[in-house]
Amino acid sequence: MVLTRLRCARTAARTALVARRWRRVWPGLLEVSFRGLAPDAIHEALARFTRTSLEAIDIHVSRGTGHRALDAGSVTSLLHAAASRSPVKLALTIPVFLYFPVDLPRFDFATLIELDVWDVRFALPAATEFPKLETLSLSGCIMDLAALVPRCPRLRVLSVTRTPHEADTITVHSASLQELVVSAFRSTPTIDIVAPALRKLTLASHPDNSLSVVAPMVEEVAWRCLYYSMYVGIGKMWRVFSINIRAVEKMDLTDDDNNDDEGSHQPRRAHALSLDILDTPYPSQRDFAEELEKIPVTSFSVLELKIATWGHVLGPLLLNLLRICTAVQRLDMVLMDTRIKGFKGDDEEINFLKLLFRCAPMLKTMTLKLSGEVTGDWYNIFLDTVLEYPYVNSSVCIG
Repeated sequence: MVLTRLRCARTAARTALVARRWRRVWPGLLEVSFRGLAPDAIHEALARFTRTSLEAIDIHVSRGTGHRALDAGSVTSLLHAAASRSPVKLALTIPVFLYFPVDLPRFDFATLIELDVWDVRFALPAATEFPKLETLSLSGCIMDLAALVPRCPRLRVLSVTRTPHEADTITVHSASLQELVVSAFRSTPTIDIVAPALRKLTLASHPDNSLSVVAPMVEEVAWRCLYYSMYVGIGKMWRVFSINIRAVEKMDLTDDDNNDDEGSHQPRRAHALSLDILDTPYPSQRDFAEELEKIPVTSFSVLELKIATWGHVLGPLLLNLLRICTAVQRLDMVLMDTRIKGFKGDDEEINFLKLLFRCAPMLKTMTLKLSGEVTGDWYNIFLDTVLEYPYVNSSVCIG
């Protein structure tokens, strides 16, 4: 029991020196972790294990410890040595850029595999399959997912992160997959996802990606896309430079405490759409509504806006957004300094001002420049409206 809790094979072997009766115990551990050992030493240690099947193998080749001896043959041999022990769980971490191809062997009993190996291109021999694999995590490595995923008939959770530049395509077609994480901030030309049973999707993408997602059963989506080098337009003068989506509980959308209906305490999933927006004179390269069509969420209950604007009327922007996001129940805006010009005087403009104050709790200053056509009565109405919100330093002028 003592050696089992140590987890690290090196520590267990050293501890066995204290008591002779432990010397034959550590090779019989069910779970083992290798830290700070060269690949040949790990290979030798695995050969000494008396069990033919292990619960877990965790291998971490640290920086400065044996990584100079790493080559395609040593990594392949290490993986085959691990596979020979039929682990239920396998984790391999090599935080060194290796830049060579490695054959990935067959793991018949593994239900969880984590590979954090930088810039290694894993090849899949014809015999390589993962009949019991349920959770797969790939970080930093290059893998032909179109060939790998069909060999994992029980796969439930897949994570693909820190994709190298050489990973030109991410193709995931799975009938069993229920949770998928993809982080492809580097320019991966094609992301193609078809997962009819998918329930949860987390995706961070580059705007140059060709993106297709077919997931009709998805319930929870987390999405992030930055458009630093591309103009995505809303109307003629507004540019979106980031889109973020997160799941929220529908019960958080209202402050009504009187809803005591049976089962009302059960959380129901909804989604919040968060946009960073600025005004720009440059023409857009893509349309915002078309970008939203790539996302497997049909409606958003919360719309959060962070707007940087200098001199444009916000009304048309909000109208455009609300026409696109018709299911919005709550609108939140982050505005620090707002300048509005051209109001002529009508009830819709007054209602818009009140909406702006309510939805922008961080608003500090408001400059309202009215049209020269506004009457004295409407000027007083605008002035009375802004005075209802004394926490904002507001000024109203004509001309």
